[in-house]
Amino acid sequence: MSDFLKKFKSVFLVEDPTGGNPETTTKTTQETTTPTTAPVKVQAPTASATGSVSNKFVEILSAALEKNNPDGFDYFEFRQSLINLAKMPMDETTRFQSAYAMAQTMGVTAAKLTESAQYYLNVLIAEQSKFGEAHAQQRTKLIGSREEDIKNLDQTILQKAEQIKKLTEEIEAHRKQAEQIKSEVSESTIKIENTKADFEATFSSVYQQIDTDLKKMQEYLK
Repeated sequence: MSDFLKKFKSVFLVEDPTGGNPETTTKTTQETTTPTTAPVKVQAPTASATGSVSNKFVEILSAALEKNNPDGFDYFEFRQSLINLAKMPMDETTRFQSAYAMAQTMGVTAAKLTESAQYYLNVLIAEQSKFGEAHAQQRTKLIGSREEDIKNLDQTILQKAEQIKKLTEEIEAHRKQAEQIKSEVSESTIKIENTKADFEATFSSVYQQIDTDLKKMQEYLK
């Protein structure tokens, strides 16, 4: 991990006070009822996840910021100063003004600080857009075609049910196949939605910190 990525974590992320892993795993319990003659009704599960700050996405967002990080003193270095000053007994206004005074010694203005903070927010938004496109493609790849498989199997089961005495074994085979696909769809959906939720949680955490600092700079640094 580069020095920039290490600095990024120390500047924007707060360690879990419990010492636990920031990654979360969502567990689900499913019950399946198999009818004797009716076709299998397969319904794609609705994945719901709150998400958590993910080290993987921290590194992705860090890499994007590192790639777009201009030379010289800007918002990123300003925030580092704020973190260092947080260890000292001073109120928030004094902390921002002290960090700004330090920035001024390097020829940095309040306008440049707010402009660079907005610049980093735009970098994050661009990464969010790219992730959204990748997420949509992955969902289509892993789930879309499988849902069509399920529909086709349901239709097949309906047709075979009319000849149930002759085709009982074939209907049972289709039912098992549909249940297997249902299980795969459920697992894929939960995995994809948890991944999205982790990204959104990470994005929101970083975005809010920068956005909050931006608003405070606009308020305090006049």
